[in-house]
Amino acid sequence: MATATVKQKKTIEETYVHLDLLSHILKRPGMYIGSIKNETKNFFLLDEENLFSVRETEYVPSILKIIDEVISNSCDEFRRPTNFGLTNISVTIDNNGSVKVKDNGGIPVVKHKVAGVYVPEYIFSNLMTGSNFDDTENRAGIGQNGIGSKTAAIFSTDFSVYTADGKHSYFRSWKDNMRKMNDDLQVKTSKEHFTEISFRIDFSQFEGIDCLTDDFIDIIEKRCVDAAAANLGLSVEFIHNDDGEEVKKSNWKFNDFSEYIELYSNYVNIDDMVSFSDKQKSVWFFPDGNINIGFVNGAECSNGTHIKEIHGIINDAVSSYITQKKKLDILPKFVDGKYSTFCMLHVDNPTFDSQTKDTLTTPVSKFITGEDDYKFTLPKQFLDDVCKSDVVDTVIDWFKQKQEVEDQKNLRKLNKDAKKKVSNNDKYIEANSRNRLERELWIYEGNSAQTGFRMSRNPQTQAAYMLRGVTLNSYGLSASKVMSNKELADLVSIIGLQWGQKNKKEDLNFNKIIIATDADHDGDKIAGILLVFFNKFPELFEYEMICRSMSPIMIATKGTEKIKIYTFKEYKEREKELKGYEIKYAKGLGSLNNEEYKEMIQHPMLHVYRRDEMAEQSINRWFGKGVAKERRHVLKDEV
Repeated sequence: MATATVKQKKTIEETYVHLDLLSHILKRPGMYIGSIKNETKNFFLLDEENLFSVRETEYVPSILKIIDEVISNSCDEFRRPTNFGLTNISVTIDNNGSVKVKDNGGIPVVKHKVAGVYVPEYIFSNLMTGSNFDDTENRAGIGQNGIGSKTAAIFSTDFSVYTADGKHSYFRSWKDNMRKMNDDLQVKTSKEHFTEISFRIDFSQFEGIDCLTDDFIDIIEKRCVDAAAANLGLSVEFIHNDDGEEVKKSNWKFNDFSEYIELYSNYVNIDDMVSFSDKQKSVWFFPDGNINIGFVNGAECSNGTHIKEIHGIINDAVSSYITQKKKLDILPKFVDGKYSTFCMLHVDNPTFDSQTKDTLTTPVSKFITGEDDYKFTLPKQFLDDVCKSDVVDTVIDWFKQKQEVEDQKNLRKLNKDAKKKVSNNDKYIEANSRNRLERELWIYEGNSAQTGFRMSRNPQTQAAYMLRGVTLNSYGLSASKVMSNKELADLVSIIGLQWGQKNKKEDLNFNKIIIATDADHDGDKIAGILLVFFNKFPELFEYEMICRSMSPIMIATKGTEKIKIYTFKEYKEREKELKGYEIKYAKGLGSLNNEEYKEMIQHPMLHVYRRDEMAEQSINRWFGKGVAKERRHVLKDEV
């Protein structure tokens, strides 16, 4: 029988413990250097043609960070006025975890009067020491908390500092995660000036890692390229060794940042570049791709307040331009992601979201201290040039494709709704026949026609729909806006129309659609508006389905003879032969007697509408917006 194990309760002393800072860093590395696990991420890495290409790569963020901190230290030193003439950095890395970063600068080899030890020992063997704690001074680098490069010593089995300031050289080493300082201090007279940081990564502090992969080492080379690009004039050498044997060696130096951008020519066209520079920032814009590379105080930082602000200004400018010049309401958020930017900024005393310094958190208003009226802006000429680039067409094309997808989705819903039978509708009088080829749909301009139509129609074949007078002008409206109008939506459903496709005649519910409006100004206007609506389904004209019932404007009677006159022109032509006839003026369908109304319904005189190449132009002239002046001229000419 198994014996149950009883877990003993912890004592107060076991529950509440104190860790010194070094132990805390090793125990909770995520706070200081990021994840200690292998992760996968897309990186821009050099390809066989020495151009950047995106490659999915496994890497350990924390190992990248501790190496990057040492490189950043040299870059920060290069940017300081008192840098011992630092002009080059050399980074040597081995797959076995050995790293050496050397520059031709130097650290003062003097004793710190307060600490009583040499400065190199003071700054590398003591946490929370450094030259970045005076917040009254504007830091040109990215160091902030006095931890950065010490993490290379803490997460290494061996770590050493070898430096010279032109007067003396200094050497000392540590081991066992910086817990033990070796008794190997060497201070000598020297006219050289340099700093060499060497360490061997302690893989036992990381999960499942026992060496550095070639892909990871390619990431370090990318960091060397970035360091040279962000610090123009600085030469950065990269050496990759495998068990001491040199695998690759490269050297990077840039006199202009555009030389660095050319390494991204797989993604952007350098000839399309729009750029500007001032004393605080430089921005390069490309109307293609979706690359956003940023540098802050000489270190790569492609996320944060600086990127958001630059993009926000560009997005607003392009959106405003498209709205004003192209008459398309495209929000700024739809501009983002349609272009590429590179930027290089100086930010006073930068702050970041973590020790890994991936994201800048400094408020934009605090980028430059000491200027009360400071405001982050991009020049008008730069923004004008951006708006003249191909990004406008790119955004518009994307927006139209997006609209098309949304319209198709909307049309599917509208067509589904259109198939619902119109029932219990007092505006619609149905026909009884199931034969679609026999049925006609008569459209009237008001309810007053209902009684006459019911009395005069053939109930098997003739249906009717009663409008509420002048209906919606659908010119230029989308299908969804048309369908939001009940009368037009009813007609779509009754006729059996489907949006976004050519309707087959055999699928429609009627053989003819007859507009039966009065032959007066209002009747003509309603008929015109209906023609604009039916023009959204041009196949109806192709099938010769759209007609207008011509009601007489005069009826001439002599005995049993009756002559119907449909236009004033016809009356003028026949005026002489109508002498002796009694003339009755028909003021709309309501003025016809029962017999005349039935005659008009049973034996209608129909005008069939056909659609020619001038249809769109004519519709725009009479129903479009912004052409009132042209309409007045046409009316004046016709009068």
